[in-house]
Amino acid sequence: MKTLLTIKEQNDFLNTHGRLKTLTHKWSSRGYGNSKILDSRGDVIGKAGGCGYDRYGAAIGNAISNMFPELLAKLAKRVCKGKRRNYKGSEQYYGLFYDANTETASLDGGCGHTCMTKILNKIGFSLEYVGESSKSDNGEVFYTLAPLSKHERQYH
Repeated sequence: MKTLLTIKEQNDFLNTHGRLKTLTHKWSSRGYGNSKILDSRGDVIGKAGGCGYDRYGAAIGNAISNMFPELLAKLAKRVCKGKRRNYKGSEQYYGLFYDANTETASLDGGCGHTCMTKILNKIGFSLEYVGESSKSDNGEVFYTLAPLSKHERQYH
């Protein structure tokens, strides 16, 4: 897979944005439930609430939108096609949309976290599982944001 960022650009991004190297998915099933993606300082970079859809996917989609708005717009402009004049979707990267009026991209992560992971991989990163802690109705899952490995680049 050819990524949007080179390996050097990926490493530069992580060195410049060190707080994004470690991400936490904090979730709760109380009430309608909620999911938050936190950086290493505990700042919320993506969130979603409610039920009946992939809440983690929506939260990680919001986080990707906040971390990489320019790269998402570049990817969306390239791959989003359709009959609509201004607002187009992507068949290859489900959940990715492009607004030609504002030249911005948006993600609908409610379609599933695997779709969002595929978009994150195309940018050049992967989420590596570190561990988790959970109770009966809430928990945390820990990830490291890492450059896409050589294997992932070759076989995705």
